[in-house]
Amino acid sequence: MKEKLYVFKREYPVPRHKAWELLADTEHLNRVSGLFPVDFSDPAYKDQKLFRYAHAKAMGIVPLKWREHPFEWVKEEVYSVERHYESGPIKLLLWEVAMQDSEIQLADGNFGTIVTGTARFTPANVIGLAAIPLVGLKSIKEIMKYLDKYLASNEHSNYEVLPEKSAPSIDKERLKRAADQLVILHSQADQTTQLCQHLQSAGDDEVLHMRPYVLADKWQFPRKDILKLFLHSVKAGLLQQEWHLMCPNCRVSKTSVSSMKDIKDQVHCDLCGVNYEISFDQYIEMQFSVHPSIRKASDQTFCLTGPAKSSHVLAQRRIAPGDQVIMQYPAATGDTRIRLLKHNAVMTQNLSAEKEIYCFDGQNWSVQSAAVSHAGGDLTIVNQSNEEIITVYETTDWNDQAVTAAEITSLQLYRDLFSSEVLSPDQQIGIQSMTVLFSDLKASTALYEAEGDARAYHQVSEHFRYLKSHIKAHNGTIVKTIGDAIMAVFYHEEDACRSAFDIQEGLAQFNHEQNMNLTIKLGLTTGPVIAVNANDLLDYFGKTVNLAARIQQKSQGNDVMMLSSDFEKINIRDYQYNVTKETVELAGTSDTHQLIRVSDISRQFVKGAIS
Repeated sequence: MKEKLYVFKREYPVPRHKAWELLADTEHLNRVSGLFPVDFSDPAYKDQKLFRYAHAKAMGIVPLKWREHPFEWVKEEVYSVERHYESGPIKLLLWEVAMQDSEIQLADGNFGTIVTGTARFTPANVIGLAAIPLVGLKSIKEIMKYLDKYLASNEHSNYEVLPEKSAPSIDKERLKRAADQLVILHSQADQTTQLCQHLQSAGDDEVLHMRPYVLADKWQFPRKDILKLFLHSVKAGLLQQEWHLMCPNCRVSKTSVSSMKDIKDQVHCDLCGVNYEISFDQYIEMQFSVHPSIRKASDQTFCLTGPAKSSHVLAQRRIAPGDQVIMQYPAATGDTRIRLLKHNAVMTQNLSAEKEIYCFDGQNWSVQSAAVSHAGGDLTIVNQSNEEIITVYETTDWNDQAVTAAEITSLQLYRDLFSSEVLSPDQQIGIQSMTVLFSDLKASTALYEAEGDARAYHQVSEHFRYLKSHIKAHNGTIVKTIGDAIMAVFYHEEDACRSAFDIQEGLAQFNHEQNMNLTIKLGLTTGPVIAVNANDLLDYFGKTVNLAARIQQKSQGNDVMMLSSDFEKINIRDYQYNVTKETVELAGTSDTHQLIRVSDISRQFVKGAIS
């Protein structure tokens, strides 16, 4: 039967980047527009084309099965999808959404957006002819109304909200009890109120698998405050935490577990067709969902592979075997690359190379790097393989709004609230970069002889409390105590340095208040470590840990020791200190090391000079 073409065109007082952000979130868009939930299969090939089988029921009654091919898009310009139906009244659907600036200038200086939706239906039979206006067009018209709903929802809102289909069902008594407990745990009442409002008004997909930093940016609160709010909310019974194992290529969650003990060191990605080793730095992410006793949110899928699912992908293009195409790509900042789905063949960016034709032979690209421009442009690509390829142009920067396992397990609050959260005994998971800090009390043996066991033990305990307060204040955590020493870790090197500086700067005041005369030795370094379960404790091992312990041994007290290379990376300007360089041999290592000794530390707005 003949194809039916429908074109919808509207102009909206919304800048194009915002229109893209809203309309490219096809998961939420489809939910709100009245489309039905879908079950998707693993990716496969048929007729040389990559697809997933999709199963759904139109209006909850009519069974549908179709082959959904990967979306194509150019960020902030256009996206499209192709569906081949194997059952039901429709044979083929081609859907495209295109955007361009309008001539209307908005108050912020941006221009509005003209959105054009194009639908091409091929009916399978006469029932399909009737179904297109009754079902297909109705859903598409709802999609085109989405920006109107967004504008109406935000007309009187203090922060951005997304349109929702209907009000959720909330157990208000349980919510109140959990919120009352949260107020006790978390001191910022305005943040608690914001979270409770979100859980009561947002859509199901917005209260499942929540990313704290995304909501912190949206609500305009400090990121660490909202992360602490979410951790306290788990303890109060308002939220549940979940570990998501992310694919390093497509950066989509492949599986999730509720406990760290269930994390495996290898995960398979069906789309990329690879097994990969898990890393705490990027590939394990903590997300949060509303507790089902508060609200039973439906965790159904309405769209699996829309542009918003892969926000790091700036352009994606299907290329049939034997075809030569010109692939458009948008402007970008930072490092980018060209990659193929499934094959994972990569071309890195080359900002100075001459443009050429790039060929893929089924195994490799014809060159290792491609001529791209940060201003955007096009690439000429030839598919010399015997099946369709999916070419993506993507940024290589990882999502900075993700809360990684490396970051959250380095927070003292997390250790305090969830001390039982450890890896299974047989797992060892790498972390590319962690700052390890060791401390020691100088002359502790003499302290016990001079003060006696009881008095000395009290002083050591108070000193632990003092260390913990400064480590916690700078987003670090104490991993363990070793006699009268501690081992601590930090996700950010500068946090570790600030913590160490504050410990030494404040020690004189602490000694005065406690009537003590303690001297603390500190040393730190940054590098890769291995996270393990050591006697039901989340611990860290490796060369970096050993090196940090050896560096601390060179401390004389009232100072901070670190590698010269680590010191050169930090940018801390609100302290005054003296710095000396030393070339030393460290126990257990064969090489000499350039160390920096930071001493005479005080809180000033002058940076020390190297002597």
